[in-house]
Amino acid sequence: MAVNKTDPRVIKTRNSLRKALVYLMRREKIENISVQKITETANITRGTFYLHYRDKQDFIESAMKDILDDFFDQVMVDSEDYSLSKERTVQVISLQKAFQYIENNADIFDVLLNNENNTGFYEQFYNRLADYLTTYGNVVNDNQKQLMVPVNLQISFIVSAFLGLISHWLEDEMIYTSRYMTQSTEKMFDTLNREGAPLVDFFGGEKESVLEEI
Repeated sequence: MAVNKTDPRVIKTRNSLRKALVYLMRREKIENISVQKITETANITRGTFYLHYRDKQDFIESAMKDILDDFFDQVMVDSEDYSLSKERTVQVISLQKAFQYIENNADIFDVLLNNENNTGFYEQFYNRLADYLTTYGNVVNDNQKQLMVPVNLQISFIVSAFLGLISHWLEDEMIYTSRYMTQSTEKMFDTLNREGAPLVDFFGGEKESVLEEI
């Protein structure tokens, strides 16, 4: 039977299963988490689980993809600086929305980024960010903005720095607010931009007033 992914009941079931997975991943290695443990934690029958997923691996891959899809759906905004055409605009990340989203979903991202057993999620997050930055970098090149640092090096540095910053922020129990993180990151990225690494402008959507609270 085909599953309608927009059905509220389907959404509720999948959210319950993802929450159960995150809960269990805090406590044991992912290879030790069975479908039975997931369904019991989510208070869902095994039959219902198999209506949505082929097996545990299919569920885990889908859950990780759904988490990242939702993140990017919420934080990507149209760039005010570049346009590929009248029909298609270039998208960038709103730092304000990104840090707010991470703050609101800290339990999920903490276990996925800071648990040594969950390195697969970091790799997926890294690759998604790198893909977006590659598209943005091509636009920057087309607009002939001066590049003092090669695009591939900028991408590696920026993505690693951004994910590392999020990871440590969560590990430190978010002692700074999402607004403070936004403003501080903007200041650091503005410095890099002035030094010839304009790809950091990818994190420039809906900028805050830099460091007005600091």
